[in-house]
This record gives sequence, structure tokens and C-alpha cells, in this order.
Amino acid sequence: MRPQLELLTDATISALMLSPSPHQDPELWLIQAKWSDRGQAGFNTAAAHKLIHGLKKLDNRDFDQFNVRLQSLADRVRGVLGLPTCKVFLVVAIVGEGRLSEETEAILREAAIDFGGWGRTVEHRVLSQADFHRAVREDLAPEPITIIATMSEGWHSRETPYQAFDGLVCTEELANWYADHGERLYDRNVRRSLGLTGVNQTLVESLTDDPQGFWYRHNGITVQCNTIEQEFFAQRGPSKPVRLTLHNASVVNGAQTVTSAYRAYERSPDVLAEAFVTVRIISVNGAPEGFAKEITKATNTQNHMERRDFIAIDETQSLIREDFRLTLDKEYVFKRGEIDPAPASGCSVREAATALACAYSDPVLAVRVNGSTGALWEEGPGGAYTRLFGKQPNACQVWRSVLLMRAVRDALHDVRSTLSGRSASIAESGALLVAHIVFQLVGTDGIEEIDSEWESGLNEVPTLVEAVLAQLITLMDHFFGEGSYVTSTFANEQRCQQLVTGVLQALAEGTNVRDLTTFQSNIPKPRRRPSTVSLIIDHNLIPAGTRLQYQPSPTEEQAIGLWLRNGQGRPFATWVDDRRKPLLWEADGQRYSPSGLVTQIWRKADWREAWSAVQGPKQWHVPGEGSLVEIAEQLWQRIITEEWSREKETTEDTNP
Repeated sequence: MRPQLELLTDATISALMLSPSPHQDPELWLIQAKWSDRGQAGFNTAAAHKLIHGLKKLDNRDFDQFNVRLQSLADRVRGVLGLPTCKVFLVVAIVGEGRLSEETEAILREAAIDFGGWGRTVEHRVLSQADFHRAVREDLAPEPITIIATMSEGWHSRETPYQAFDGLVCTEELANWYADHGERLYDRNVRRSLGLTGVNQTLVESLTDDPQGFWYRHNGITVQCNTIEQEFFAQRGPSKPVRLTLHNASVVNGAQTVTSAYRAYERSPDVLAEAFVTVRIISVNGAPEGFAKEITKATNTQNHMERRDFIAIDETQSLIREDFRLTLDKEYVFKRGEIDPAPASGCSVREAATALACAYSDPVLAVRVNGSTGALWEEGPGGAYTRLFGKQPNACQVWRSVLLMRAVRDALHDVRSTLSGRSASIAESGALLVAHIVFQLVGTDGIEEIDSEWESGLNEVPTLVEAVLAQLITLMDHFFGEGSYVTSTFANEQRCQQLVTGVLQALAEGTNVRDLTTFQSNIPKPRRRPSTVSLIIDHNLIPAGTRLQYQPSPTEEQAIGLWLRNGQGRPFATWVDDRRKPLLWEADGQRYSPSGLVTQIWRKADWREAWSAVQGPKQWHVPGEGSLVEIAEQLWQRIITEEWSREKETTEDTNP
């Protein structure tokens, strides 16, 4: 990932990076860089406090403290921080030795404790001048990786059409691979190590707690290489112990297993000698082009089992579904892959379990679900699934719990639009805890009896939500300080228990209860950006008659470039003041929208593999000024900056 923002505010954060894809686990990287011409830069406690201060500002939604470029990404930053599996990396980049004092290390470790929680992690990394030099060297001339795989008796091999081996390898050897080569082992994999996630933590514990049983619970890994050298220990022959040297090797499936083996080795080095895993080794020497990529793709796209899948064989779920049909005439789905029913027609087991977790007397389950919905399916004495479904709840209890949770969600949605900054962040991150508290206030008397009047209490939910939220915001700052991390607080079981007790006690006693209007903001929300063409026409940014040029991407150039150049006027259009069709194509004299004209060009050029997505305003350029999008965006940034400045001045005048 490349930095998306630089010099955000007061050098608190030199750069910020976000997960580049919605399919990747959510990550936020905050990078603080220190430069020295003499290579003697340092990072002291003041710099560490500044970096943590920047993280707190982001967590509190204080985006007006940052520049306009970050404000345009506010929704993405808020979305990443609000996700239960958010990972935050605090990176200290120093052109120097890279040694931090114990005091500085303590500040960063404390931030990790404060921000981390159920399913959330914070790590800090220090990059020194030596790291930069090594990275440059590796980028310029990366050395091929050679690893050793020792297989005991019972392995299998084949020579045609491509050489391959399949057998057991000691996990101690896997740990050595990672110790020697690190993340470079996964250069040809679809992803790198994901860190100490819940699944990877389970792998580490499985290795250390029951090394001999590890093989029975694991699917194995796949390694690609160019060539394989065989060295037999004694007798040479099929399935006899052999040491395989793999040249230009890469782990293309099983990165998490190899990394977890290394983590387990750090914790208990002796136990790995007893744990084995199945390793499949494939030599791609002589294989056709694309074969290696096909292996990587195939080994990483096979369907996998999730913990939720195993509840499908629990008879309790079948009985609840039958109860839903007979008692309520509604649907209840519990198998992954089934389509969720319409809200009025029923619910899924995920929604039901979340509602039951909020209704549970102890807030710990709501906290865990807020951290990860995977916690819903944990079994055993302390597991959420056992607590929620161990004694089968009837259809009335499940359905009414869902109705109350939906009512809380709708009420929070309405009130969130009136809040800003830290208050809005608390309303968003604390939604399940608010639901838990409302459940305690409404009570469950008669919830399982179909003839009871329990549902009449749902009318009070909006009022209760406002009262609970106002008190929650107040106690957050009172208990933990205005500088506490919002998202992390709601991932901390002890803190949430303290908040629940405090809110219920305050509401019961009726003392020092604040009204939600105290936290509601009168500052209007930023206007939605008008369309590119509307901005340009409304502000007369492009005079009528201006000639524009179509600039194809490299892929388009290869596909239709020859056709574009071999026809008069094909790459050019004239600007006209028409909101719907502002481009007059020189090739046929007809008017088009920017995207419509790009589509017409692709169609005329008979580009049959053309993309489904068309971004015409980015491809039509005014020579010397930029694309239509760039021209409109420059104006819009000036507009919102001026509006923000005026709003800030007005607020300061009314609140001296």
C-alpha cells in the first residue's frame, strides 16, 4: 500500500494508509517519519504522544482537525475503525539506528492495550535506516528463496507431467522457513501473513497444547518451486526418508500455518518437533505459462468451513425453525448460503443470536459479538452459542428479541444524524451495548408468552435509546476520560460492564441525567458533491466550444488505439452547455454524455472484451488543464474549504 495522505496535522502523522480493497482485512497504518541528513534521527516520548494523539483524533471522529484530503476519506477511516477486526499499525520510520527508549516503547505498548479489544489489534513497528537499505536492495535484486523439506516414510511423488511430492513435514522445519525468509516466503501467494488473528491464535494454541494431534486437524500447505533436489538418508527408494531442497520456492497456500508455526516456536520451541503437517510440493519447471498462477488461485479459492456451519447439524436449530412456522407462521434460516427472509417474514440465526446476546443479562456477550460475529458460534461452558441456545429458546422469545434489537437500531439511526464527532462515534460503536441496556430496561417478563402484551413496550424504545445514549456519552468521559478510545472501549468487557452498571444506576436514581440535546450539533452536514458536469456548467469552468481529447488507458490503447487514430475526429469532442449531453463528437456530429461517448467509441471500435464500468469524466481531458473530474474536484475542494472556514468562524463567534 502507498500512503494516501501526507502531513495530516502538525506532523502528528506523516502518512496514513488504509486497506486497498474491501475484501482485505481492515487495516489502518499511521506512519510517523523522522529524517536526519546525518542518519541520526530519533523518536522520543513527545513524538510518540503526538502519534497516539493523531489516532485518538481519528477514533473520536475529529476529522475537522485534519486537512481537506483526509476529510474526503473520513467515511473510509471511520468504517475501518468501526469494524470488529480492525488492525492498527503504528509505524515509526527513522533515518537512524531505530532504537526507542523504554519510556517511548511503554507509550506505544500502552496505546496497544487501550485501543485493542475483542477482535482488535494494535501493533507498532520501527523501521530504521538499515531496513530502508535492505528494502532497496531486495527491490533491486531479490534473491530466490531456497528451503529444505524433510519427509519421513510414507510420502508420495510423481514425475509426470510435472514433478511433485506429498508427505509429512515437521512444523519445526516450517518455523525455520519463516525465521530465515520471513514474509518473502509468500511472494507468490494471494496474501501475506494476517498477523495474530483469532484463527491464527487457535493454530498456535493447537500446536503448543496438542502437537501430536495437530495433523488430524489441519488441511496441509502447498509449496511451489522451480526445481527439487532429492537426498536420501540411507536406503534410496520410494517412500524412504528424504531431504528435499526446493529452489526458488514460495508457499502459495498455508501462509497462516507457516507463520503460526513460527509464533508457536517462539513460545514453546520444544513441542514443534512432535507436530507434523502435510506438505504438497509442486515443481513448475517446464510447465506452460500461467500454470503456476492457476495452482495458487485454485488452492486459495476452495470452499472452507466456518464455525457457524456446524450449527446446521444441531437439532436445536431445526426445532426453533419448526416453532417459528407453527407458532408465528414465520421463517427462520440457520444454514449458511440460505437467503435471509424479508424482515417482516422472519429472521436468520445470525440476527437471532445477536439479539439474544444483547438480551443476555451479562453484557459480555454483546461485547464479544461487537468484536466479531464469529463469537456467536463458540461452544463450551463459556461459549456464546452454548449460553444462548443450550436451553432452547422458544420462537416468541427469539422473534421478540429480534424486534427489540431492530427498534433500537432504527432509533439509533435516526439520532446519529444529529450527532457529530466523539458523540456520533459513541452512538455508532456502542450500538450493541445500547441495545443491551435497553433490553434490561424493557425487561423480559412475558417475552416468551404469545398472549402477553410484551410487544407494547416497543413503543418506548426511541425514548429509552435517547436516554441511554446521553448517559453513555456522559459516563464514557467521566469514567475513562475524554481522551479514551471510543471503539476500543466497546471492545473491553470490564469497561463495558462498568458503563452498563453506571447507566442503569443513573437512570434508576434519576440523578445527574443529561438530555441528548446537550450533544446534538447545529452545524449543518457538508453538502453532497454535485455531479462533475453540473459543477462545471454551474460555474462556467469550461467555455462552450472548448475542444476535449479522449485519453485511453494502456489497456484501451492496445485494444482500440489503432481504430482511434485511423478515423477523422475520433479522439476529439467539443464542449457544449448541456447538462445531459455536453460533448459533441467530431466523428459523427452527435451529442453524448462523457461516459456515453466512451461507450459509443468502444462499441464502434468493436471492442468485445470492454469493461462493464465506464468512467467517462476521468477520460475526457481539456489539454493543459486536466480531466473533467480533476477540473471539477479542484473547484469543489475550494468550495468546501471556504464553507468549513465560515462554519468554524460562526461557531467560534457564538461560543466565545
